[in-house]
Amino acid sequence: DGNIFLDVDVNKDSVGIQTTNGFAIDTKHVQTQVLVENGGTVVIGGIYTQNERTDINKVPLLGDIPVLGNLFKSTSKINNRTELLVFLTPRVLSDQLSLK
Repeated sequence: DGNIFLDVDVNKDSVGIQTTNGFAIDTKHVQTQVLVENGGTVVIGGIYTQNERTDINKVPLLGDIPVLGNLFKSTSKINNRTELLVFLTPRVLSDQLSLK
């Protein structure tokens, strides 16, 4: 009937913390099944990454003075959240095209 059944398994690996044996690998995983029509597009999401970072900019020496040092430095917090989206467009090829 022109529909395609897909078993989808998505992994996102990234470098993690450093250990005595090298770097750890952080893995995020999504597994699902979808039914999509021939040539249709399906979007799979759900792999999120959130990073928080605090940056301190200061004038050398003056920024280290207790209490008064706050006049010579600035602090900024950065909060970043991303989502990985996977777009799949399956197509069934005719027998003539698959032989080429």
